[in-house]
Amino acid sequence: FNNTLSNRNRNLIAVIASMVVVNLVYGLTLPLMSLVLDTQGVSKTVIGLSIVAQACAGVVIAPFVPRLMMRVGPGRLMQLATLLAATTLVTLGLFQNVYLWFPLRFLLGASAAMLWSASEALINELVDDNWRGRIIGIYGSAGAAGFALGPLVLIATGSAGLLPFAVTAAIIVVASLPLIWLRDDGRSEEDMDHPSLRRIFRLVPQIMLLNLIYAAAVESFLAFFPLFGIHIGLGEARSLSLLTMFGLGGVFIQLPLGWLADHVNRQRLLHTCFLLTVAGFVILPQFVAPKIGGTLFLFTLGGVEGMIYALGVILLGQRFRGAELASASVLFTGMWSAGTMFGPIIVGTGMDLLGNASMPYLIAAIYACYLPVYWFGRQSA
Repeated sequence: FNNTLSNRNRNLIAVIASMVVVNLVYGLTLPLMSLVLDTQGVSKTVIGLSIVAQACAGVVIAPFVPRLMMRVGPGRLMQLATLLAATTLVTLGLFQNVYLWFPLRFLLGASAAMLWSASEALINELVDDNWRGRIIGIYGSAGAAGFALGPLVLIATGSAGLLPFAVTAAIIVVASLPLIWLRDDGRSEEDMDHPSLRRIFRLVPQIMLLNLIYAAAVESFLAFFPLFGIHIGLGEARSLSLLTMFGLGGVFIQLPLGWLADHVNRQRLLHTCFLLTVAGFVILPQFVAPKIGGTLFLFTLGGVEGMIYALGVILLGQRFRGAELASASVLFTGMWSAGTMFGPIIVGTGMDLLGNASMPYLIAAIYACYLPVYWFGRQSA
């Protein structure tokens, strides 16, 4: 029993570490590459298209990930994906060309999608429902720490040259060391029989659609907030420090909210976080500029918004097991990737047309697209 418990704890540590890695990839590359391309005079529409190249990898590989997890093993798959991410990051730093970055960002997105899908499936398999909210709160906090670490790296290294890419690759290698402990359990032929992604979507359409919208919004925010901040006079360093506070809000606020998710109706908590997030982006321009007030506002917004994702993972684990859970996790990641494909294009094009100051309102408009689904769900309930 103790050996089984020890193995489970080691696996939990490894999976949580992988969440730091995958979020560091996004937490650094989105603001860094936007700043680099903007300095080169690339339009925000093309910057958005560059992000799409990274995001579409998740959509392309999603149908193959369940089989890869079963045949290669989630642990081995996550180790290979981490190696691919670190190698691709260094290559991106060596060749800073907008056209070369399209295929390289695709590879980076593929590595992140494999890590994300495997970790979501494993974290839900490793915990029971009584502790699910608290453990996934820790899992979500680790992811938020990865997001927060990205802008911190940029503050320390600057956005020019190879250094930020190389430092991030080194951090990824170190953070992924617990994956060495990850042990793959044997899988039966029955486990290999995965339900279709279409069937999974029909069972939980609201969770999947909200993850689509959430990804479109949060990835757009990470990519374009530094440009918004510079436009309103905050400067690059202050904008990146506010992004860090946004991520730290996810680190600290998701822990008590994860505990709360084990004691209240999880669906209602999800909808509350969603509505507060929409309101937060609408009022963001009025609160972001003051030094202390802006810091506290971004800290709170990051925690509440991050809980949308964490509660989605919690609800999937509550609803599915085994092969169904693996397929649901892959679809969840695929919806994230799809959201990242269209969100930055909408926001980037909108900022080109309406100005950089329009960013928070464009993100609020993206979230508002989920309101009909929200109201329909309430009527059905």
